[in-house]
Amino acid sequence: MPENNSATRDYTAWFNGDHAARRYTLITLVCYALLYGQFALGLVGAMPLWTLCLTAPVLVVRWMFAQHELFHLRTAREVDPLTRLLPLMLTPLSLGYKEYLHIHYGHHRHMATPADPEYFQLRSGKISGFLNALTAPEQAYLRWVMRNPVDAELIIGMLLRLALFSGLVWISGANFWWYWLPVRLAYGLAYFSFFYCLHRRGAEYGVYPIKLAPWQQTLFGLLFGQDALLGTCHHDAHHQQPRVSADRLPEVAL
Repeated sequence: MPENNSATRDYTAWFNGDHAARRYTLITLVCYALLYGQFALGLVGAMPLWTLCLTAPVLVVRWMFAQHELFHLRTAREVDPLTRLLPLMLTPLSLGYKEYLHIHYGHHRHMATPADPEYFQLRSGKISGFLNALTAPEQAYLRWVMRNPVDAELIIGMLLRLALFSGLVWISGANFWWYWLPVRLAYGLAYFSFFYCLHRRGAEYGVYPIKLAPWQQTLFGLLFGQDALLGTCHHDAHHQQPRVSADRLPEVAL
């Protein structure tokens, strides 16, 4: 095996830049438009609501990966107001971009240790890990407000997100479940796959690459994009060089 010299190589030329930031921002906004546009069409009877069970997993995962990449490219002040609000309406208890950015940086600094803000997802077995991933938005919210000052900006953001969530429930009525169940399940499964499965190997904690069969890579890439495929399969390389673009991550590990 060739020796990994990632600590000494200069990766600056491979860093994501402004073009990537604009592209990932556009992806998040398109995912919002498609997801809530489809739900609106379902509510007025223009298309079956059950189709959200097919499209929501794809849109949620693409949104999650684009948000993750933006965390390494843009501060809260550098993203648009909609992205800063982070309004994927999963729960009435929700944080915004600034808080999740802080949590994600904490994960990179203290990965898979008790100081990792996401460590609660790793502490037990797979069933516990999945349940923690499924309830991660509420747990992140409660852990944040218990451990950090609650300033005016956070309060305003929380009230706006609560209003959006409540408005969605009020407008959709019982049909809300056609939106919420597939979106929430997709979020939980994706979070479990992208966090627990990449940071646990039996009783060991760390960060690990994964290998997929060629057909799995093709399907994954078609559904969620090549960036998400490479960022997932080479997550260990991402932790070595968080700003390197996904297409270069296979080379980081060499």
